[in-house]
Amino acid sequence: MDVVELLEAAKQDGVAIEIVDGDLQIEAPAKKKKWIAKLRPYKQAILDYLTGTSTVSPETAESEHSVGVDAYTEFPSHTLPDIVSKFVCQAAKAIGCDESYIGLPLLTHLARAVSDTRVIRLKRTWTEPAVIWGAIVGNSGTHKTPALDSCEVFLAAKEAEAEAKSRDEDADHQTAMALYARNLAVWKRSKTEEPPPWEPVAPVCKRYTTTDSTVEALAVLFSVQPDGLLVTRDELSGWLGGIGEYKGGGGSDLGHWLSMWSAKSITFDRKTGAHKKIYIPRAAVSLIGGIQPATLRQAIGAEHMADGLCARLLLAMPPAAPIRWTDAIVDQETEMAMQGIFDRLLSLEHALDEHDKEKPFPIDLTPEAKLLWIDYYNRHRAEGVELDDDLAAAWSKLEAYAARFALIFQLCDWAAGTASEDCVDEKSVAAGIELSDWFGNQAKRVYVLFVESPEDVEHRKLVEWIQRKGGRVTARQLQQGFRKYKKSTEAEAALACLVDADLGRWDVVSTGRRQRVDFVLSTLSTPTVSAETAGIRNSVDVDGSSTPPEQSNGDGGAQQ
Repeated sequence: MDVVELLEAAKQDGVAIEIVDGDLQIEAPAKKKKWIAKLRPYKQAILDYLTGTSTVSPETAESEHSVGVDAYTEFPSHTLPDIVSKFVCQAAKAIGCDESYIGLPLLTHLARAVSDTRVIRLKRTWTEPAVIWGAIVGNSGTHKTPALDSCEVFLAAKEAEAEAKSRDEDADHQTAMALYARNLAVWKRSKTEEPPPWEPVAPVCKRYTTTDSTVEALAVLFSVQPDGLLVTRDELSGWLGGIGEYKGGGGSDLGHWLSMWSAKSITFDRKTGAHKKIYIPRAAVSLIGGIQPATLRQAIGAEHMADGLCARLLLAMPPAAPIRWTDAIVDQETEMAMQGIFDRLLSLEHALDEHDKEKPFPIDLTPEAKLLWIDYYNRHRAEGVELDDDLAAAWSKLEAYAARFALIFQLCDWAAGTASEDCVDEKSVAAGIELSDWFGNQAKRVYVLFVESPEDVEHRKLVEWIQRKGGRVTARQLQQGFRKYKKSTEAEAALACLVDADLGRWDVVSTGRRQRVDFVLSTLSTPTVSAETAGIRNSVDVDGSSTPPEQSNGDGGAQQ
């Protein structure tokens, strides 16, 4: 479909397209909002056509853009503070995974180190805490678990120290309790009017992370150490599955979790235990884990898209890539520097209110950072208006994440001795905005999973496999790569479906006296959801027949 046909199809769906002050304005009915995102990649081509200045053929313009969702862009490690960026790059190289698999988990651990001691204050009535929820998405074998493990070492070191200290304190407590029991017995026999001896308070072992994601378990931990927690799950499916369950008629955990993302207060009522009611004034809980694409699609469903849970979850889903052996490791200097960052962040103290109760210390933006934030806010809000409901919900939370990233980046620079903790500067805000925009691109890519039909899923898997093969394959190669295709003709039919779906074309290659028929992916092809599933028209059609051309003595499996 060329630009003319694309515009005609959009207009038939009630989309209004016009040029205002030299810029393209697109307005779509409420149920056709996805046309706005679908037309955006062709903005310049449409402008050129409408103004009569087009110098690019429809076919060329078509090949310069992805079909459907946005293409994957590299994780912007350069936005991270210097030491953090260095660790991310070195760890990803050592493990053989995408840098996003290190960057996102490490951000959640840094958020836990800051906990609720600091908040960024955008204005008097709007603050954001250092709370981050993340999920690294990938199939089995993509090194999700090693990536998560590499980020846990720093808080694990602090927990090991806390455990050793706790053992000594427990021994002292047992001695104190024995002395208390003796003094209490003496007091009872004396029948004195003096008050009884004070019972020693049991020591608390400091916890930084937990794998138990039940709200009751978190409430118990918060009751003795209210400064924050990080929930780490190797697989997030259990967490997602348990949130919506009703607990003996007492409601689900969803409301508690939404409050914990905002570091708000929660009240938990228990049926057993010494304390039946647990109140936490600020429950700051960060979250990280891995999940497979198919599991994510099943676990999220329409329910968690509607209730706002998914919108709060940052997603990193890089394309699969071959993993090769490497002797690379994270050097000791970088590891020590990162541990130093964590140690200093964990040393941050709370502010005190008028009743000497701990509260977060608010950090304001510098004047330059405030101007940058206002420009971003206005731009980001304008983008959200053009999105469908699901992405618009994610966009609103990405706004909060831009501020949260800026807070964490500023404090990391302070911990490294290169910045102040008194305010959030322009550098940190710019970096937070860029990283938030990257996660916006990820949301667009991953949200396609939630509306895919079975046919869309099959197309996506095929395209991803062909991309790993360099974008060009024969039917016989596909047959060998996928055991489900018993014959090359079945593989050929699957490739023909990709041609019908505008995701590629046939190409006849001469090899001496023989000819071979290859399937070639469209430039930057990414499978889009079907028109029936998404409720909109297909945006691009590739000219040509879905039947492969004839070949002679080739290995593509076409008819002779």
